[in-house]
Formats: sequence, structure tokens, C-alpha cells
Amino acid sequence: MKMPSITNSAETLIKVYGVYHLTRLQADKNVKELAAGFERAQTRLMEKIDAYEAAYIAAQRALAVRDGEDMALDEAVRRFYNAVLGKCGNNHKSQLFLRYFPEGMTPVVNAPLENELLKVNNIITKLAEEADPDLAAQTDSILAAMNNLQTAMDTHAAALSTEAGAYGMVQAEKINWLDTYKLDHRTLAQLYYKDAKKADTFFKPPIKGKKEEEAAPVAPKV
Repeated sequence: MKMPSITNSAETLIKVYGVYHLTRLQADKNVKELAAGFERAQTRLMEKIDAYEAAYIAAQRALAVRDGEDMALDEAVRRFYNAVLGKCGNNHKSQLFLRYFPEGMTPVVNAPLENELLKVNNIITKLAEEADPDLAAQTDSILAAMNNLQTAMDTHAAALSTEAGAYGMVQAEKINWLDTYKLDHRTLAQLYYKDAKKADTFFKPPIKGKKEEEAAPVAPKV
């Protein structure tokens, strides 16, 4: 009998094949030990899926926070940009303007995040020597926004690492689940050696094509 593939999602293994197999085992008093063992395999895989989905959601939340902090820093830079323009009479060639925005504001706020932090830090460094009290007064708000973004970026990176680790655990547990599933078939084939086809009745035949995955929809797919 053809077995499910490792390429199947974990949810498909559990919901399409696992539920069927476990129910058939539990209905036969002669294979109670197999039923208990396979139920543990189902539980372990479900726990890994739950952990992955929690990590996935945490990473998405961290991404949303990071993007929000990026916007907050962009706004802080824009306020400072407008303040500088006000001081130099909107003269983009003035020394004051070129001191802080030699390439304009867009290359700062649209830069990749790591580069944006470097550019903003350069502005902060120059502000430390700023004599104009109005401009110097904006240092704290820009610095706070920059630090908040850095923290959010670090949190997001850590969340992505956790998500990747949880995904790997799901894939490893899928292998364990499949090993248990296949071992059950061998055990049942030996138990019902006089009727070889009876062992196959404990397993749902693999579904072909997209219908297999559609039988157990989930997001994100693991």
C-alpha cells in the first residue's frame, strides 16, 4: 500500500490520514497498544504544529511592531527635515541643509532599515554639536525613535529565528509520525498475515493532487 509522503503538510498527515488510522485502531480491541502508540504520535505532531503557529503569529506581530517603529522614525526625521528647511529658508544648497541632508530626506527614510539607522545615527552625531537650540531640541525624539526601531528589529529577528526553529521541529516530527504510521502497517500486516489486505483497511488511501492538501486547509502551511 502506498504511504503518505513527507511532502504532505503536517495538518494533512494528522487530519486526513491520522484521524482515520487512529479511529480504525481504536475500534479494534485487538490493537489497543497500537492505538495508544499512534495517538501519542498524533499528539506530538499536533504540539509541534501548535508551537510553530504560535511562533509564526509572534513573528508577524513583531514585524508589525517593527514596521510601526520604522514609520515613527521616518516621522521624526521628517519633522527635523522640515525644521532644518525652516531655518535655512528652504535653501537646499545651504550649509545647514547639506550638513544634515546632503542627499535629501528620501534616501534616509527609504533606505533599508540597517542603513537607515546608520544615516539617522549620523544625524544624531552632528546634532551633538548643533548650536541652534530649536534643532538641538529634536535630538531626544529622534534618538528615542531610532532606539525603538533597533529594539523592534532585534525582536523581529529573534522571532524569525524562533519561527524557523519551530518549523524545523514540525518537519522532524513529521518524519517520526510517518515512521510510526509505516511501522503500524508492518505490524498489522504481520498480525493479519492470513488476510494481507486487512492491514490496508486501517489506512486511508493517499489522495491524488491538490485534493489531498485541500482536505486539511491551514495557514501557515507546515
